[in-house]
Amino acid sequence: MSISSQLKHQDYQFQATVPTGNWSWTTRVDLTLSVPSYSVKNILSPFGWFRDSLPIPGDVITAMSDSITTLQQSFPPHILLAPTTLTFTVDQGRGVSESQTVLVTNNGVYGSLFLVTVTGADSYVFSTPSSVGSLPHNGSGQFMVAVDSTSLLATISPYSTTLTVQDVNASNTPQVIPVSVVVRPIATITIPTASLDFTVTAPLSGPFPVIPTQDFVLQNTGLPASLLGYSVKKLLNCTPWLTTISPVSGSLVGGTSQNITVTVAPPQCTLPGTYNEIIRVSGYSTNFHADIPITLTVT
Repeated sequence: MSISSQLKHQDYQFQATVPTGNWSWTTRVDLTLSVPSYSVKNILSPFGWFRDSLPIPGDVITAMSDSITTLQQSFPPHILLAPTTLTFTVDQGRGVSESQTVLVTNNGVYGSLFLVTVTGADSYVFSTPSSVGSLPHNGSGQFMVAVDSTSLLATISPYSTTLTVQDVNASNTPQVIPVSVVVRPIATITIPTASLDFTVTAPLSGPFPVIPTQDFVLQNTGLPASLLGYSVKKLLNCTPWLTTISPVSGSLVGGTSQNITVTVAPPQCTLPGTYNEIIRVSGYSTNFHADIPITLTVT
């Protein structure tokens, strides 16, 4: 059997001397909640234990309040971040990037508490949420960092900026996270082939003969540093005879190409005639998509 224990509270003794005599009390730090709380208890007056009907001198009330402040200031939080640097690779003008997570921990002494705020030095880098807390000793939270590349230019890349994480009470405030942003130029989708044309003769009976596959070339004619993430699909999508496109997705760096293989196999009931489909290649690029017509002629 395993036994786990957790410290629920810590008591500290204080006293104050006023003309009527000595007052003493216990200031308790309660750690059972997500945020430590402070309370005053076990008040001993010069006339005995405190009761509701016994007035407390103003100087004693002030001293009790000061005891809480003293405890709060005696346990400064300490900011611990992971990771301590961030690097983003984004496409020029594409918009908000995928987020990266930063873990923030209160690495201060026992009894400390903090609420950190996160601010970016430039408008294109931001965090969600913009504050994290309140975190007790060894407590952790997180914020997500993203970059907006709408106004960033590949010709100026890389960009260097910072995020500042701070709590005025922390012993090591502020903490600065360097952020590097690499901006890629925009890709361009190019399909040199004008169209693909398939021809088959309908059999007197039974299935159609196997029709040889055909390829078309997909190119990223953008700058070498660009990256085209592409997807390939049927645009009309009402053609059971166009059975396979391979691959249906991938990525191409600038100046490279990929063969896309198209397979057609008309169903046995297909009548003689001409059938048309369009294959569309899409991806973030200067032209966003490119199409290639596909024709099946059944004689």
